[in-house]
Amino acid sequence: MTNTSAKLSVEKKKKFTPKLDNYKTSLQYEGLTLSTKDENRSITELKQKYAR
Repeated sequence: MTNTSAKLSVEKKKKFTPKLDNYKTSLQYEGLTLSTKDENRSITELKQKYAR
């Protein structure tokens, strides 16, 4: 019983982060683009910048 609850808590801690190429494609579908100065930023920084 404790093993299954321990596995569930570990799985909940994992957080999904997309690959940068996939994120760029997603932004293009929304009509947004990344400028060259944004290419060196992390995914979390870009999400904050482009959040609606």
